[in-house]
Amino acid sequence: MLRKLGKPSDSVAASPLSIIGADVRIVGNITTEGEMQIDGRVEGDIGCKTLVIGASAHIIGEVKAHTVRIHGEVSGRLAADHVTIGRTGKVTGDICHGSLEIQSGAEVEGHFLRKDAHPEAVALPKPSPKADNGKDQDDTSPAVMAADDEVSAPATIN
Repeated sequence: MLRKLGKPSDSVAASPLSIIGADVRIVGNITTEGEMQIDGRVEGDIGCKTLVIGASAHIIGEVKAHTVRIHGEVSGRLAADHVTIGRTGKVTGDICHGSLEIQSGAEVEGHFLRKDAHPEAVALPKPSPKADNGKDQDDTSPAVMAADDEVSAPATIN
């Protein structure tokens, strides 16, 4: 249905769009109830309904949203119901998702954790500290897991 010029539709008024341009650098956390498109650089945590990360964008921090589309770079933990990583997208960090789509050419390094598989496991374990003798612990030893634990491994998709 067509709308009259000069009158915003109800869906536009209910969900405002915030745009951070390519020449903008923000240091700090960003939270909005609406949609956000980031083309610049953000060093901080982001929370919103829908997030589009443009090809020129670089985000360093935790991202929480309902829907995330990534065409730029994200360094940090990502939690969303729907995640799409475009062919120009690059993610370095763990992804907690409801649904996940990774296009050919995207680069991903981290763990994948499906939200509905183990909801109590949303907080991933941190690496263990150095052993008491000052030497690094052996990273090649197998982890002790319960029989029903989900196995997730770092993935790189090129």
